[in-house]
Amino acid sequence: MKKNKNGFSVIIAMGLVLITTLLAFTILEFIIPFSRDIKGIENSTKAYYQANNGIELGLYHFSTRGDSSLREEDGKNYINNTYDFMYRTYSSGTIVPLLGRGNSNIDNSWNTISITDPIQLIIGFSFVDDSNVDELSIDFRVPDFDSDGLFLQTLDGGVNTPIINWQLLSDDDTLNSLNNSVDIFTAPIINGGSVTLNTLTGKKVSDGVNQTFGNFFTANNCDNVSNKCILKFSIVNNITSGGTIIPFIEWRLNAGTNIIPLRYSNIESSGKSYGFTKSLEIKVPQETVSQAFDFTVFQ
Repeated sequence: MKKNKNGFSVIIAMGLVLITTLLAFTILEFIIPFSRDIKGIENSTKAYYQANNGIELGLYHFSTRGDSSLREEDGKNYINNTYDFMYRTYSSGTIVPLLGRGNSNIDNSWNTISITDPIQLIIGFSFVDDSNVDELSIDFRVPDFDSDGLFLQTLDGGVNTPIINWQLLSDDDTLNSLNNSVDIFTAPIINGGSVTLNTLTGKKVSDGVNQTFGNFFTANNCDNVSNKCILKFSIVNNITSGGTIIPFIEWRLNAGTNIIPLRYSNIESSGKSYGFTKSLEIKVPQETVSQAFDFTVFQ
């Protein structure tokens, strides 16, 4: 009888051990994936901060290089075999914006201009040579809002309604576009495609004398390495297409053989941590615009 009791106790003990083991395995099935998720979140966060390090170094690079420098930068930092980041800055090109790096959410090879977001581009500091100023041209267009790929939409307006005003500002003088059907951007001119800037005529602020874009550029030494000349475009009327007000239009500037600053410098950064990667990208205006002083004077 005693042997039977001992045998029964052994069976109960084995059963308890089996139940405990099964329970432990069941718990581990929940804990192990959870711990892996926690580790993944941790490494994903580390990868983000690594990428952010690259963004910060790119911003520091922009703040220290000066306006007259288009020096771009590649950077890479190895902390160890499992953590690192790399970044690249893009600051210049013969076409503004660079293909695939514009700020339009309709076509990222174009930038946008709106009433509250004018264009300012640095073309001084010898970025554009006197002999090549005639190569500067700009295109404006209505974005493909209906996504049909045809770009059939056009701006509303006649030859007497200005849409976009332009200005060329040097250290000593300013050339404002004339308010006429030829030298300011009306709907027919915008709908007509690319416009060469060299022959546009404006009026100088200093003495009220008319002068072409190209002659003003030369006379004010905009090709001098010490002269910061700025080209500006501002929308001065509501923009409509098919009777509907639209929020913005797209633009692209062709500088020919000249290499000029982009409207927005790009910083692209990628961080890595144990196989997890995070990529970040920001756009930094090359020349900021103060809306408080963003006004247009028609001559």
